[in-house]
Parts: sequence; C-alpha cells; structure tokens
Amino acid sequence: MQKEDRIFDELQDLMLQEARKKYSETVIEHFLNPRNIGSMEDADCYTFMTGICGDTIGIFVAVNGETIKRASFITNGCGPTIACGSALTCMVAGMTIEDAGRITNADLIEYLNGLPTENTHCADLAVNTLRGALAKLPETE
Repeated sequence: MQKEDRIFDELQDLMLQEARKKYSETVIEHFLNPRNIGSMEDADCYTFMTGICGDTIGIFVAVNGETIKRASFITNGCGPTIACGSALTCMVAGMTIEDAGRITNADLIEYLNGLPTENTHCADLAVNTLRGALAKLPETE
C-alpha cells in the first residue's frame, strides 16, 4: 500500500470514529451507501426544495394507482441530508400515497435511529419535499 493510500485510509477511519460519536449507524450507512439516489426520468411527480441551511433536495416519485412504486432523490446537501433522502425514499416504497403523505420528520428520525438536534432540519426538508412532490400528483377518482 502506498503511503498516500494509507494516510487516506487513516483519515477516513478517524472521520468515521468522530461521526459515530454523533450519528447512528443507520445515518452513517445511508450517507455512505445512499439508496435511490438520482433523478427519475419516468417520475409521476417531483419537486425541489431548499432548506434553511441552503441544502437543496429533489424527490421523484413513481406511482402505480394509489401505491408508490419507487422514489428517488438528488441533493447538494450534507451527510445528514443525504441520509434523510435515502432513508425516506426507502420508507415510502410500497406505501400508499396517503400514508406517505402522513410521514412526519419524527417518523424519519426514528427510522434513522435518531439525528442530533442541529440536523433535524434535514429531516424536515426531506419530508416537506416529499409532500410537495405528492401534492403535484393529479387527483384520482
């Protein structure tokens, strides 16, 4: 292993050690390995929102009748925003549109096994963006 690679690995380990003092393993896992990331060409609805911190998130939703078939997200945000987008898109897959619209930031934070208070706005942003996207779906009869 080259010296530069070893230094990089050691730095990454230190960063993860620090992150584990503050964030749950679930948050770290969704940040390091985000699910459902990327825009969706065949989305039935989508929207973008920018949070109080300046992070922007876009959420895309594809439905089959009243059920969310899949959801994806893109963001320019921090680790917690990435984790929130990833977790939320996992949560809503297979849910009814109505149930997904009832998800709260507290539900998302619980799914992530907690978020520090200074990062709860990331959950607010993800949930509000999902609601904004769902509001763009045409009414069904």
